[in-house]
Parts: sequence; C-alpha cells; structure tokens
Amino acid sequence: MKFVLTLYVCSFLDFTCSPPVEYPKTFDNWHDCVIMALNESKTLIEAVPQDVVDKNRLATKYTCQAISDA
Repeated sequence: MKFVLTLYVCSFLDFTCSPPVEYPKTFDNWHDCVIMALNESKTLIEAVPQDVVDKNRLATKYTCQAISDA
C-alpha cells in the first residue's frame, strides 16, 4: 500500500484553510508520509513572516491517504 500526502495551511483564528497541496511523491508506508508531513509543515510555516503567522494563527494540517499500488 502506498500513501499520498496532502498539506493545508490553516488559520486557527477563523478556521479556514488554503486549497490543498498534494506532495509530488508517494510513500511506501504511513511512517514516512507522516515524517515528511511534519518536515514540510515546518518548512511551510517558516517561509511565512512571523507576524503573519502570529496575526492569523497559522498552522498546517495534513492527511496521509492510502492509495492502491496499481
């Protein structure tokens, strides 16, 4: 079974999220997908100015969805 990672940047101030971004690589297991989600989440938040993150209470949300190996 493979997994696809989808990331969202969300505002926890007004509970809205950006359109989903699907990671361009699939993962062979849940573990690797989750680790990449955490790493990419950190990268995404660090790319946004701190005042914007603070003002909008930004954070990431992710899913690791199982897909068929076919």
